[in-house]
Amino acid sequence: MNDVTRPVFVSERITPAPGSADVSALSHGEPGVPRAFTWRGQRYEVLRQRGSSRDMGSDRGDVYVRRHYYGLETTDQLLMTVYFERNPSDRSKRKAWWLYTVAFPEPVILTRRLRLRRWTYADRTDFGAMVSDEKTMRYLHDGVPLSPAQADDALRETIEHYAAGFGDWAIVSRADGAIIGESGLTRLPETGEIELGYMLRHPYWGVGYASEAAHAVAQYAFERLALERIVSMVRPGNNASVHVLEKLGMRELAPTTHRGHAMRKFELRQAARARDADA
Repeated sequence: MNDVTRPVFVSERITPAPGSADVSALSHGEPGVPRAFTWRGQRYEVLRQRGSSRDMGSDRGDVYVRRHYYGLETTDQLLMTVYFERNPSDRSKRKAWWLYTVAFPEPVILTRRLRLRRWTYADRTDFGAMVSDEKTMRYLHDGVPLSPAQADDALRETIEHYAAGFGDWAIVSRADGAIIGESGLTRLPETGEIELGYMLRHPYWGVGYASEAAHAVAQYAFERLALERIVSMVRPGNNASVHVLEKLGMRELAPTTHRGHAMRKFELRQAARARDADA
């Protein structure tokens, strides 16, 4: 399977945020690259410019710039190519900014069937579909689907959490590129412990994806982050999740509460995992 992230062709108009243009470029005849813009109703912030090029045209011997292309990286690690159509082929069209291609972040974790990568704001539709599904959310958070506004807040918080060096990652099927859930590591605010979590969209239950993702995330925690211990918490009655943790080798601790809900708590220690591997 080819797991190199390739740019996806888009070619759609974007709307630069007012006052966000790089005015320094204007002094030498270049368009002011927007530092923020809106695409498909979502705002994107530019982290850095990665390069530029020009598409040249000619008319009756005169050479002119038709388009200015810019490679950009956004704050959510999307790689985008945008262009400014300086001289549209259709003279009736006004000059405008366009998104040409977009490439998603490279996987953080690869398994036999799955890619785990950072969520981005371009995943807003898939993220919203996941957290607004009644079956998927039955044992998570307050046990009810999130509203569109709550989903947007949750996606923003998830992306911002990557500043810690880890977080919840989108689970992407290597077979067809579909986002089927999320799994990752987050710090519990009450105790500072690192929690391994996962959720799968309900059409993908029952085929081992949760175990495959959780095993890979635990391995990442111990081998890449050098953690000594991780925990997981499960709502009573969520027997499928308990089975995933037991397969992972987690040991159940005393019951606890989290966000006002009674929870079953499990832990896995690096030393215990190493002993099991040697046995």
